[in-house]
Amino acid sequence: MSDNELPEEVKERLRWYAEQHSVSEDEAAKQYLDYIEEHLGIVNPNEEDEDFLVDAAETFVVERRVMQAPGGSTVEWVGCFIAIEPKIRDKRANIREQALSEARKDLTNAINGGKIARAFVEGGVWMLEKANGIVASTQERFVEGEDPWFLVRDSGMTLCLLQSNPDWARHGEPIAPSLFSRTYRFYGNEPEMYADDMQAIRIDVGGATEEDVSKAVRIGQACKIQLRPQGTVTEGWEDSYRAANNFFANIVYTDDFVEESDRQYLKGEILMGGMDSYVADLTELMEVYQNQSEKVSGYDTPVGPLVCIKGKVTDINRTGYETEYDPYGKDFSMRVSSFQLQREFANDMWRKEITVRVHGFLGDECHAFDYEGREGWKPYAVKSTVYIFGRLGVRATDDGQVPAMKAMGIFVPPRLAIPAGEGGDTSLDQFGGGEQ
Repeated sequence: MSDNELPEEVKERLRWYAEQHSVSEDEAAKQYLDYIEEHLGIVNPNEEDEDFLVDAAETFVVERRVMQAPGGSTVEWVGCFIAIEPKIRDKRANIREQALSEARKDLTNAINGGKIARAFVEGGVWMLEKANGIVASTQERFVEGEDPWFLVRDSGMTLCLLQSNPDWARHGEPIAPSLFSRTYRFYGNEPEMYADDMQAIRIDVGGATEEDVSKAVRIGQACKIQLRPQGTVTEGWEDSYRAANNFFANIVYTDDFVEESDRQYLKGEILMGGMDSYVADLTELMEVYQNQSEKVSGYDTPVGPLVCIKGKVTDINRTGYETEYDPYGKDFSMRVSSFQLQREFANDMWRKEITVRVHGFLGDECHAFDYEGREGWKPYAVKSTVYIFGRLGVRATDDGQVPAMKAMGIFVPPRLAIPAGEGGDTSLDQFGGGEQ
């Protein structure tokens, strides 16, 4: 929703807010929209009634403390994307399942508990039966074959989740049954700190659908992004940020945030090869796994560290494998090696290559098996050089455990890519070793 689409009473409050805080009316509207998404769970204001939006605006302008930082609710970072995690989380899954479970047992008691309402149609309008009586929903008209945004169908019932937190302005009002999120990883910093303090961070991207949080980004490509200031930081989450509204639409791929003479240092291979997690010698991966893995509750085996490696591709499977463990429904595989690996394990078929699993979204949507040349994206072949960021693990072989990786980001330097069709030799010769 744009500023022009907001109700006039909302605009009136935002104009006052803009005057009080010396910001433009457009900036005030942007801060307001950021506020209702973060604090009230509103991802689409068009689905809300005017009275609620006015009430939310009242709360916003009166309680200045809810804003995360003076001078605006977003902060610009520069650098490059390094990874997209495969998992998509539904932050409302537990709330939804608990409410539905209570409704299945005793609908009346569940309604009286204030977490859920019964939805039904009367007079062509969706109505809600709440603990305090029957009310019109949000002026949602009944349309044959179309469910309103808040509707949940379960066990023959038509229901609606309600905001059950009494401290929120939207207490007792409908909320979307799902709130999805996906984590993207980024390497960079704010422009004024970029040159001196490069950081690898997590970005939580939220949305009403899985598609909203699953947009392709260009791994290893210099860019500018918009994030929300951290505010209060929870221990263990110092590297975590939330994406600003319209996150993907506001990504700008550019290298103009440094002097022209320094832009050579923004190449993907330099950025990814300069991270603290970069492991230059692939023969050390087993040692890295053993020294840096962590025992996590609920997991039988230690969780390996996040690393970035550089390797030569020795095999690619572009077809993919169906799997129930990947949200996309399939994943891919490839193998990489290096001169050090080939020299150290020339006669060891299990250790002279690293097996890499590539999650489905990364492989199908994010050019994991392509490089970007002057003529656009093209597939690469074996012998190409790749930078891979992901989770280091181990796999079992007949000769014991060997290192393996689950890739979350793959970048191919165009000048080191071998176009598919020109192919490649996977023998030791490609690493300069020849016959021993």
